[in-house]
Formats: sequence, C-alpha cells, structure tokens
Amino acid sequence: MKVDLVFEGGGVLGIGFVGAYEAFYEKKFEIMRVAGTSAGSVIASLICAKFTPQELKDELADTDFTMFLKTPPFGSFPVVGKVLSLIFSKGLYDGNVISKWIDMLLAKKNIKVFGDLYVNNECPLKVMAADITNRKLLILPDDITFYGKDPKSYPISKAVQMSCTIPVFFTPVRVLSNNYISYVVDGGLISTFPIWVFEKTGKPTRPTIGIKIKDPESYTKKGKTNLLAYAHDLVTAALNKDELTYVSSKDLVRIITIDNPDNLKSTDFRLSRAQIENLYHSGYQVTKQYLGDFRLEEYIKRYMM
Repeated sequence: MKVDLVFEGGGVLGIGFVGAYEAFYEKKFEIMRVAGTSAGSVIASLICAKFTPQELKDELADTDFTMFLKTPPFGSFPVVGKVLSLIFSKGLYDGNVISKWIDMLLAKKNIKVFGDLYVNNECPLKVMAADITNRKLLILPDDITFYGKDPKSYPISKAVQMSCTIPVFFTPVRVLSNNYISYVVDGGLISTFPIWVFEKTGKPTRPTIGIKIKDPESYTKKGKTNLLAYAHDLVTAALNKDELTYVSSKDLVRIITIDNPDNLKSTDFRLSRAQIENLYHSGYQVTKQYLGDFRLEEYIKRYMM
C-alpha cells in the first residue's frame, strides 16, 4: 500500500520515529512522500534517501548525541559563556553540528541537495521551518525561492538544520537575501505537526498518516522553578503546542502517538543506551498495533470521498 507520512517535532525523542518506520517497512508499505518538523525532518530526509530501518538503527548506535551540545566560540568562557553565546550567537549551542551530521549521513547514499530526490519533477520531501524575521512558515525546498535560491540545488542538510533549530537552544540559521539577514529556526514555532501539508491542493490520492511523540511533563509542573527551567518550558510550550487543536476530530484516526516511556525532554541529549532502546521500541510497538488495525476502506470513506 502506498502512503505519505508526516512526522512531528520532538528533538531527541525522534528516535521513536525510527521504530515507527520499521513497522511500516515490515508491513511493506510503500512510502511515497514524507514531511517533518524538527526531529521529524531528520527521519523524513533519511527515509527519502532510502535508508532502511536497520541502517538507521545502526547509525543511532554509533551516534554520540552529546555532540549536539557543542558551544559557539563565546560559550567556552567560564561563568559568562552561556550569556555571551546568547548575546552574540543567539543560541547556547552551535546549530551547524546538525547540518554536518546530516551531510555525513546523506553522503552514504550519494545525496546532498533536494534535486537528488526529485521524482517526476516533484520533491517527495517537505521540511518545515520558521522565518522569524519575516514571520513566515517555510515549506522547504519550495519556499527557498523566497530568498532567490533554487530549490533543486539547496542542501537538504541546511533545511534540516533550520527545522531543528530550537530557539535559544541552538544558534539560528542566517539567510541573506534582499540585502538583509533572515533568521530561520524550528518549524515547530509555527507548525509542529503539519499533517495537512500534502493535502493543500485537491483530494488526497493515498493515505496520509501522522506520527507524533507524547509530550513530556514540564519542569515547572515537577516543581522546578528556576530561571533555566522556566525558559525551557517557555520555549517548549511554543514548540510543542498541541496542534491537534487545529485538526478536526476525524483526523485523530490517522495519527499515531508514540509513548515517551522515560518522560524525556526533547533536549535530553545525554541518553543512555536503555533510553534509546525504549524510545525505539515504543515507536515500533504502537505503530505495529496501529497498522494491524488499519482499514483502507474506512480511511477512504473519511478522507478521500
């Protein structure tokens, strides 16, 4: 069966998406198009690059997620480093690490730019980002033309970096156009779960299934009220706002929600091997159950008629 997939944001919790992908793979679903925000854009780009679930699982095993905690130049200063990073780099950690990591992975499949993915003059990958300078949601690669750039020649890794740039946590991507700089960050700031992205024009021709991660409990709810906890919850509230509010009730039937067994935060990059396995298996099990109950006839009646 042919399907389109849409992955929500979720930072490091996106490991659960790899498990979900394995369940689709086992059931021999043919994934035609994939969209994602933040961590969802990572798995979306790698699926489009034809990584198998086992290959992605192997990559997870070899990845030291603390590499994403590399500080900008000013961040190495004792005591005031974080403050200086925010003032001069507009983020605590260097977002360029994300694009370098994605470039390294895609190179294994001889893929670099969006044009490498095109089929029948259409890109099967959609990456969501937010231009905070122009207050604009970006659907990449299509909207990169706004900056006078060619969608086919634009690096996938840079779009994924944009989508994964949690405000304040990572340094924003700067895009120069029309003689001014636009700051681009995590697409979740505007649309964390774009399940609508493939249905903007006309009736859908195949099922679109959304996959999201269950939101963790906030720091302040757990009694942590210091400034860092407050700032973290403030940003997370903006990024993880429940977009289901804007999705009609009938859409709930096509959304898979992955449990967060260890109640991890999206920025908990210091993961144990057990926590990685728990997220992976949580994604696999809930998706396997969903697909076992999936009825195409019911889907067609609800969404395609």
